[in-house]
Amino acid sequence: MKPRWERSELLTGPLVVLAWLIGVFAVESGDEGRETPAELLAYFENDEVSIYIGAVCFFAGSAALIWFGGVLRTTIAATGLDRLASIVFGAAVAISVLSMSLVAPNVSGAFAANESDSPLTPEAAQALWIAGDGFFVATEFAVALLLVAAAIAALTTRFLPAWLAWLSLLIAVVLVIPPIGWAALIFAFPIWILLVTYFLWRRAETAPDRPLVEPGAQAR
Repeated sequence: MKPRWERSELLTGPLVVLAWLIGVFAVESGDEGRETPAELLAYFENDEVSIYIGAVCFFAGSAALIWFGGVLRTTIAATGLDRLASIVFGAAVAISVLSMSLVAPNVSGAFAANESDSPLTPEAAQALWIAGDGFFVATEFAVALLLVAAAIAALTTRFLPAWLAWLSLLIAVVLVIPPIGWAALIFAFPIWILLVTYFLWRRAETAPDRPLVEPGAQAR
């Protein structure tokens, strides 16, 4: 039986989702409009505290994703699929770094607007606001890599249900289609994290001594 603390590491999955939700809500809160350069400058000037709080929460969620990726790596490596385990963990690290970069320009804008000796111009505020868009697209591709690697491992070893593996591949396809990939990143990926957490936790609780790879479970 695995020690309880090892099973508790799975809670980093829900922690990622919760911290991201709080972070996005805090960063996006406020009464300031965000349509024109002047409105964006006012946003950075007046919502400094909420931006900082939201960024800290979002960064914490992204950092927790590395830990969750480590849990997935250990789980997959235990089945003998070391290469896929490494890809999953590497993708999790990439997602963590890229997702932090989504919010980091907001922190820079708030700091420049309130703490810098040189005043922030409306045009610079607009540039900082849209700076995260490129990182958003890059994050979509990193998430797609993680989902594909995890899906192949699941179809090979059945450490996750087959239907979830096929769903992961479908989400990965949607992620790399720019016009709709944003929806998969914002909605589908957090749900995927929660589903994976649930199934791994249930396996650990109901059959802690059962091997991850059942006899005959590997794809032929």
